[in-house]
Amino acid sequence: MNQQIFEQMGRFRQKVIRLAIYEKKSIYETAIACGCSAEKVKRVLKKWKTLTRSERRWTAIREKEQQR
Repeated sequence: MNQQIFEQMGRFRQKVIRLAIYEKKSIYETAIACGCSAEKVKRVLKKWKTLTRSERRWTAIREKEQQR
């Protein structure tokens, strides 16, 4: 888990990510536990995946620059 990105998100998003990704709950189980719709859970997960993907790219670029 990218702790820095995770900590920048609000409590609701942290709860959704923790349940859906790390505890491997389904989207519908997560929605029930958080008291929201499945669509909202999907939006939060989409944002998380986008942020972590962009973070991985920056990390790879930094590593290449340090090797030079």
